Amino acid sequence: MVKTVGISALALVAVAALLGPRANAGGHRAAHRPPNFSGLWTNNSLTELERPDDFKALVATDGEANAFEKANRGKPPAIGDKTNPVGGPDSEWWERDVSLARIRGQLRTSWIVSPADGALPFTPAARAANKATRSRQRVDLDGPESRDLDERCASIDAAGPPLNNGGLNDNFQFVQTPDHLVVSAEWMHAVRIVRLVSEGNGDARHPPQAIRLPMGDSIGHWEGKTLTIETTNFRPQDVKAPDGDPRVDMRIVERLTRLSPTEILYAFTVSNPARYTQTWQAEMLLRTTKGPIYEYACHEGNYALAGMLAAARRLEGRTIDGVSAGGASPNK
Repeated sequence: MVKTVGISALALVAVAALLGPRANAGGHRAAHRPPNFSGLWTNNSLTELERPDDFKALVATDGEANAFEKANRGKPPAIGDKTNPVGGPDSEWWERDVSLARIRGQLRTSWIVSPADGALPFTPAARAANKATRSRQRVDLDGPESRDLDERCASIDAAGPPLNNGGLNDNFQFVQTPDHLVVSAEWMHAVRIVRLVSEGNGDARHPPQAIRLPMGDSIGHWEGKTLTIETTNFRPQDVKAPDGDPRVDMRIVERLTRLSPTEILYAFTVSNPARYTQTWQAEMLLRTTKGPIYEYACHEGNYALAGMLAAARRLEGRTIDGVSAGGASPNK
């Protein structure tokens, strides 16, 4: 999986132009102008979704933050470093020369603010299913269908909902018109279209539950200067990391509020009774970035997956550390 320079904003602008603007039934728009989120944004940070064991509370002290950042910041190694040469993952992939996120002056240890422990509130059944999925994927190399969507370059969740980060490719481009917000993610080149509605302008209803859409159906409306987006109607085959979390019963509400010319407060809540013991909530900081947004040259069926499966065929009949290396699934 390689990222190569290349895409411009023109394609997104063209999409947005085709989508809008559109006058309401009376041919007029409201006089007020809501904030415009168009631009390049990043959530790259040492703060991530769940709280690491290094911290016990949502807000870190300066001392805790300094110790964590010193241990976890990653800079590209010097040329000639034999332990991680040019082309190695640390020099070419990770973008970890960053700090913990500071929201409202607080050094945040996780995006999750509720539950208080900063962990996803999986039900016991969901935890068991997650463990079984991870165990199966270690050894199940029967074919591409058995691998997770990220590994197959078929994941579509990078543009949300909700947005997330992971230490690389944490960049997004927003293109906003009066009627739509387009979110383009650098990771996995995913694009999501949110339709924006207001009084007399656009349909604020989701389609019937029988209609399921990639990334769900996202509808946004303005609450003062905050853009609130509700997403439902996910497809059963779509999953959301971590742990390949099925989203079919999810309801996600995102709220974007411009804090300054260079910052957006991005808050969201996630409900899925089939997977979580409670609705969980998170807050994230999006910062402006110079970019550019790179093409993420990863597509389903690329050579990496084919090579991995070919290696599994070569290893059939052997074992590694007592675990079957490829071939028939242990479930068969």
